[in-house]
Amino acid sequence: MNHPVRSVGVLGAGRLGSALATRLTGRLTLAVSDRDPAAAQTLARRLGVPAVAPAELAARCEAVLVCVPPPVVADAIASCRAHATTAAPTTVFVNLATSVPTAQLRDDPRLRDLTVVALKPVCQYTAVAHGVPTVFVTPDSGQLPLLRAVVGDLDTVLLADEKTENTIGTINRIATKAALRACSALREELAELGADPALVAAAVTNVFAGTAVDFPPDPANPYTAALLSELAATGNGLASGNGSDTGNGPDTGNGPDTRINSTATSARSVGGAVHPAARP
Repeated sequence: MNHPVRSVGVLGAGRLGSALATRLTGRLTLAVSDRDPAAAQTLARRLGVPAVAPAELAARCEAVLVCVPPPVVADAIASCRAHATTAAPTTVFVNLATSVPTAQLRDDPRLRDLTVVALKPVCQYTAVAHGVPTVFVTPDSGQLPLLRAVVGDLDTVLLADEKTENTIGTINRIATKAALRACSALREELAELGADPALVAAAVTNVFAGTAVDFPPDPANPYTAALLSELAATGNGLASGNGSDTGNGPDTGNGPDTRINSTATSARSVGGAVHPAARP
């Protein structure tokens, strides 16, 4: 790391906040906070880090990762200065809410004298929790060294323009819906074989997910490479040459519509309503 980071705060002890805090613990000096003090204390005890009030989090941390629901991002950042005995003008507040434009936060009168930057993850929180490398996007070149110092160990921070920042939420939503459709179709296909439910669940969470993580297939994996060529040969729109997915063309009528953005029946929840993947 080229930028020394003294202390990082995670504001929000929900799914993404907990996953990020867990990944960052031991790499950085960390503190956590939440509008529900009990939730912050529970996460803090599990990780062995301090739980503090939002205003104290801002006063003690160089960067605060804001991991709260989109409707309350501005309120959460504003709460970091409420009742503070000293302001923390040098604290960088990092907006991870993919559906909240960072420019909108900067225009909030309560936040105009604060440094608010974007860091949009292309991810599902479950992938972060399982240690899958996470790509982040920011248009804030001036804070790039700091952001890479904070989350660079998790994978990559890409510099992009503001327009790209504002597409990350759409990208995540489209990808999530495509995965839910594919998982539901897989469950139905395997159920037709009369497969044991435990085997069906393993096929979804291990075989399917593992293949997705390895897409495009590693050239050293002849099994998946051969299957990709087989799909291309059967007209499913998968190019075997470069591993890209071009399955958004018209339905040929030669079989089930496998296009990612097809108008097939809406997917049911994966693994039932209590399964983590059913809560994007």
